[in-house]
Amino acid sequence: MKTQNTFPVLRSDRLVLREMRETDLELLTEYLGDYDVAKMLCSPPHPFSLEDGQQYLMRALSGDLNDEIHWAIEHEGQFCGCFKANYLNSYPGIGYWLGKPHWGKGFMSEAMRLVLTYLFQHRGLKTLQTGAFCCNPASLRVLQKAGFTIKKLRTNTCNARGGEELEEAFLMISSEQFSAAIDVDLPLEDKGLLQ
Repeated sequence: MKTQNTFPVLRSDRLVLREMRETDLELLTEYLGDYDVAKMLCSPPHPFSLEDGQQYLMRALSGDLNDEIHWAIEHEGQFCGCFKANYLNSYPGIGYWLGKPHWGKGFMSEAMRLVLTYLFQHRGLKTLQTGAFCCNPASLRVLQKAGFTIKKLRTNTCNARGGEELEEAFLMISSEQFSAAIDVDLPLEDKGLLQ
């Protein structure tokens, strides 16, 4: 796997995936404070306080780029949500969320393509894994559209639901599956996706 020393900013026609900033804190806290967002994620508590947001932001900004990357998803200069890639040196995985005002606009499919293209083509990863609660069909559609396949069902805890155990799909994708799903054949630099 290739190493990364500078933050990888990714761009599409509508989105910029950039390093998180302290100015994201207000919207980050508002969006993760929305129960409809938090109930589809494992970690965030509900209610989600400003202090929780500060801790989230601090973790995102302190990661080693060779093992963990936290992107802010931005549309027209506004923070919309987050996308992370973690455990890049062991069992690489992804996680993501969008604030409710940005649902249903295709942003996550667009961000997914940017991140997977970066991870597979620039970083040289061979496989990625993730999980999505089975009660979140929108997330499962985004993952399957990108080429992820469900490997098994399991349970995982949702802190926003008071630690409730929910059924979760465990999904994986290989670089070959991703290329076949979206027909990617050019390096990121040639597509203008990586700066």
